[in-house]
Amino acid sequence: MIYLSKAILALLMSGLGSFANAQAPPPAAEQSTAFNSTFALTPDQIAAANLSAAQVASLNNEIRFDRSQLANGGPREDDFYTLPPLTNTSGPLGPGTLLKVQPFTHPSPFAIPPNTALSRILYTTKNFNGTVVPASAFVLWPFTPRILASQDPVSREIQDGQRSGQAQAPKAAKTAGAPVVLWMHGTSGFFPSQAPSSHRALWYGDAAPFALALAGYAVVAPDYAGLGIGTTWDGDHISHQYLMSRVSARDGLCALKAAHAAFPDKLDERFVSMGHSQGGGVAWGVAEVLEEADSKTEFGDLAAGYRGTVAGSPTTLVFSGSTPLVAPFVAEGIASVFPSFQLADWFTPAGAARVKLHREIEGGISASMQLFLGDGSAQLLRDAWEKTWYVEAYSKLANAGRRPFRGPMLVVQGTEDVYVPYSVTNDTVVATCAAYPSSELEFLVVNGTGHVPTLDATRRIWMDWIQDRLEGKPANTDGKGCKRTELSSFLPVEQYLKVGNAFPQWVGAPKYSYQFPLGL
Repeated sequence: MIYLSKAILALLMSGLGSFANAQAPPPAAEQSTAFNSTFALTPDQIAAANLSAAQVASLNNEIRFDRSQLANGGPREDDFYTLPPLTNTSGPLGPGTLLKVQPFTHPSPFAIPPNTALSRILYTTKNFNGTVVPASAFVLWPFTPRILASQDPVSREIQDGQRSGQAQAPKAAKTAGAPVVLWMHGTSGFFPSQAPSSHRALWYGDAAPFALALAGYAVVAPDYAGLGIGTTWDGDHISHQYLMSRVSARDGLCALKAAHAAFPDKLDERFVSMGHSQGGGVAWGVAEVLEEADSKTEFGDLAAGYRGTVAGSPTTLVFSGSTPLVAPFVAEGIASVFPSFQLADWFTPAGAARVKLHREIEGGISASMQLFLGDGSAQLLRDAWEKTWYVEAYSKLANAGRRPFRGPMLVVQGTEDVYVPYSVTNDTVVATCAAYPSSELEFLVVNGTGHVPTLDATRRIWMDWIQDRLEGKPANTDGKGCKRTELSSFLPVEQYLKVGNAFPQWVGAPKYSYQFPLGL
């Protein structure tokens, strides 16, 4: 142990204080951590939606918060989201085409971890109707890529080439970059301003994308069609076809193709898909889409690098759990699938008014909950709306599970999840395993955890699972088939913090450095 005299300690502290002052001078005026938006609902909007005074106050606050979390003002103000002109007129524009690359997305407006880097791309994808539309995505880069062990044939070829002194082994040119996690985000919203690529913390922050990048993976993350880019070159509206798992899965796979085109020497061809909530269903959809892929299909080139899927709290049944909340969400995109759909098919006049207000203000998930679960929400849906033809038809197209899929797959589900009920996920897993008993599926049941916190409780497990799959280790040493595992807390579960109670505040300007004094 080293002991310092009071004089030396005082000198060191004095020097440290001088260094800090030199790097970040104290603010000249009292600082505020209030939001940087002045949004306020108009009297006409309040009256049309029949909002209480408490709802108005909450909505104004929630929207001010959401808009304060937008980097560079969000897609409406950020030039990155402006579509480049179409110059290729020799033929139709196919899905997975790279449209624009921002190799260096300046990190200062974002709240990403130190020593991670950000890129963004625009690319093309295809909606349910087969229409090619533009979309956006981000790539979060590690400081140093994770080095994989040699069980995987691709790893062995790379390492053999490196050991032999070759500049590049034949396949290493394609795969010597960072291993990839194709990240599928949970519900952020339904409009362009809810794109994770425009959110300061990329929407999920440390729950997954930050943790993955810090672990050495390149995180390729689509916004999904309709988020980020809201209109086509012709000005046509792009609907977010909410919870259509295989449609959004194609958004993700097209983003991965475009990312490889943008960064051909930076991304390993091996990847694992991972998602949570809406994104958990989308990641499951990736496994289903790739099960149909071969060398002649649009994703045949990606299928060779696929190593598995992690589906956290996956949405596998559209109309379950928080149905009064989900119906308005689906309503934002269902007319793009079934043009005959009208709001009056599901909603009362009061409900339709709130859906229209939701569109006017481009409300995110928090504002949506206030509008559709708050005061007066009991009369928003028509009686027997769930018996309409649209509910069954949309469910058949949208739901994940109960189909062939390409494994291995890890499904992670908390027992105290109020948004994606454990019983629903369990039923989907049981039915899928019964129909396809030789498929590789591990169902991890986490006792006592809620929706997003299940990711935190199991981080060590899914991190190890991802690494093992990318290194070519078998998912089930007993052979193919379904497996169920239960996880309980080390201490009594009531001792653990159940949900997060803080959020990252932006401190990019020097005047806010007092909030993060040792970050220099």
